[in-house]
Amino acid sequence: MIRSKQVIKINSRSAQKQEIKLFTPLIITIMKKIHLLSLLAITLFTVSSCSKEGPVGPAGSTGAQGATGATGIAGPAGAAGTANVIYSDWITPATYTKTTVFGTTTFTYNITEPKITQDILDKGTVVVFGKLNGYTPTIWPTDQVSIMPIVINYLQGTTPEIDTWSGLYSLGVVQISLKNNNNVYGGISNVHSFRYIIIPGGVKVSLATLNNYDALKEQLHMQD
Repeated sequence: MIRSKQVIKINSRSAQKQEIKLFTPLIITIMKKIHLLSLLAITLFTVSSCSKEGPVGPAGSTGAQGATGATGIAGPAGAAGTANVIYSDWITPATYTKTTVFGTTTFTYNITEPKITQDILDKGTVVVFGKLNGYTPTIWPTDQVSIMPIVINYLQGTTPEIDTWSGLYSLGVVQISLKNNNNVYGGISNVHSFRYIIIPGGVKVSLATLNNYDALKEQLHMQD
């Protein structure tokens, strides 16, 4: 009987060992699952925390000004403009000054123009146009404009007459003058009109345009 009890005890211990062996892998598996669930929970918490937007922070202070950049390449020179061109209104002298030198009579009218400077005399030009409405239309058409000097040939009866109108200029002055080859004039009509244009050296005008009042007026954007 005693032997039988010992065998039973031995079998009981063996069963316990087997139970321990069976439950150990199960516990390890459960622990691994708990560990994975913990990691998943931490990850979800981190993502959830990061996805929430906080309030906008205050604006930062203005940064320091950057260094000045390098100078760019100069562009091509533009065409000369007409901003510095000066032109007068039509001027109609009421009276002229009469002088006689060595038997030749000259009628003159002086116009003060301070914008005719030494620089204009050296580099630019001044042109004077005449509109000689004091003549009959058969000698000079009404409102016809021409650059001066203007030379008019006509007959006074059977006598040939030559009138020479000049537009002269010097420092600060434009002078209108008339001479007749026979000194036939005691006075001059007060309906002749004159206009001068001061063109600086930088403004390019062809000779053909310079001698054509309408073309010059268009190029220089002059008002009549």
